[in-house]
Amino acid sequence: MKGWLLKFGGPVLVLFYLVLQLAALPQAALTDDDDFYIPAGISYAEWLGKVVRFDGAFQRESIDRAFEPNHEHPPLAKYVFGLCHFAFRGWLGPTDSARVGTVLFSTLLAAAMIWLARRHLGAERGLYAGGLAVLLLLLLPRFFFHSHAATLDVPVATMYFLAAAAVLEAERRPRAGWVAGVLFGLASATKLNGPFLLLPYGLFLMLTRWGLGRGEPRDPRTFNLPRIPTTLVTMATVGPLVFLGLWPWLWFDLFQRVGAYVGFHLHHYGILFLYFGTVYSKDPHAPWHAPFTMAATTTPLAITALALVGLGFGAAVVARRLRHREGPDDDQRKEGDLILSSALHAAFAILIVAFSGGAKYGGEKLFAPFFPFWCLLAGYGALRLYEAVVTPRARALVAGVVTLGVASALALQLHFGPYALSAYNGLVSGLRGATALGFERQYYDLAFRDLVGWLSANAPPNTKVHFLPNNWEYVRTYNWYKKAGELRPDIQVVNSEREANFLVITHERRFARYGADLQRYRGRKVILEKRVDGVPIWTLLDLR
Repeated sequence: MKGWLLKFGGPVLVLFYLVLQLAALPQAALTDDDDFYIPAGISYAEWLGKVVRFDGAFQRESIDRAFEPNHEHPPLAKYVFGLCHFAFRGWLGPTDSARVGTVLFSTLLAAAMIWLARRHLGAERGLYAGGLAVLLLLLLPRFFFHSHAATLDVPVATMYFLAAAAVLEAERRPRAGWVAGVLFGLASATKLNGPFLLLPYGLFLMLTRWGLGRGEPRDPRTFNLPRIPTTLVTMATVGPLVFLGLWPWLWFDLFQRVGAYVGFHLHHYGILFLYFGTVYSKDPHAPWHAPFTMAATTTPLAITALALVGLGFGAAVVARRLRHREGPDDDQRKEGDLILSSALHAAFAILIVAFSGGAKYGGEKLFAPFFPFWCLLAGYGALRLYEAVVTPRARALVAGVVTLGVASALALQLHFGPYALSAYNGLVSGLRGATALGFERQYYDLAFRDLVGWLSANAPPNTKVHFLPNNWEYVRTYNWYKKAGELRPDIQVVNSEREANFLVITHERRFARYGADLQRYRGRKVILEKRVDGVPIWTLLDLR
């Protein structure tokens, strides 16, 4: 039985992960970003078709036309969205076909987590720690939601993790440094988070190599620079070539367009973010501690507790790895490298958002690469906690406690379901407590499918709907539901309140007009309302 588990346990778990993700896709609401990335992905995929057909794809006019949509972001994830759109539109329709691409990225991440754990903890220990980490990733309500949206957050978390895993593999096998260079380029070609991998990797090199020579004790009287690893060379050379090669938009007017790309993110337009009752946008951005607060309040508490246990056990392993002379295949060195690397990448994923001076919004989405490393540390914490006790009764107790923790995370996931971007944990007493503290109860202008289904089933013929406080986003997303046949063709989202028969108020306090809208329509008949934890998410009013 154990042999079967070691051989097939990982693939079976990854398949289970994929099936669950696909099963949840029809319930996942469209976001306002889907309407940017899906059309861009379709345009990029059509250009790839021209490449295959030798149909003038490399002419400037053809490239500019194809890559003009959403040219402010790198293209890799959008290629995948577009290819999935054409591959699956007959099965899933235009609404969900492209979003299969995000599910595939998320599943690839799950596979990479198990692989990395097994490489550094051994086949059996790595399967247990990595397998639990994958289950915990599946139970992160907000990450689970992002795994179904055609946006760049889960794709960059995946490619960042793959590049970090290859970098760590290169510590054992120098040839893997070339793979790391390619994967670093792919991560950079996914989203701006990718290149920041260099910062934790640089610190990892300083801690493990600088002043240590080939494992010799540090001499405080000398400071010797280490030999530059192949990995760093390939990341600095192969990585940018891959990045440029995948993004034809940059091939013409290279310096001008690279400057525009960097400038766009340095001076990103303001996005509203409600934090402790204050609305932040661009001037000023939310305070530095906002990302830490959002991570602490949206991650299931059991996962955070296990990750802290993992850091506690791992600290001693890392300290021994840095103090003592060890060979490249030493088990303790590999374990120490895994924990040190995971901790550094998790920390930097949030630190960069907190202290870069850039925008902070969308709760947790900007530091998506944090979560797989945090779950890996949690899986490691559960493993070490189990190993720390020796009696069968004590081990049964530890297994029971971990199981209860996983069950509590599952309960949080099931409680919020498709409303996962409203998920808050017990640290703030759930969504009700978070709302009372002045946190936003939702974001992304989500076009929830239960409302779409109700309108299609119950609205009178030729119904006209208006959304407050941010109607223009729903004009776009509801058109996708109409194309997919999920929304009746006679139902329209109109731009004026005066034209509307029905009004939907989405309860988003960050909009300045929200309070006035509530007052203005206070006496109108409520047809339907969605509440989570007793907190209204949207309210459908009759204006007839």
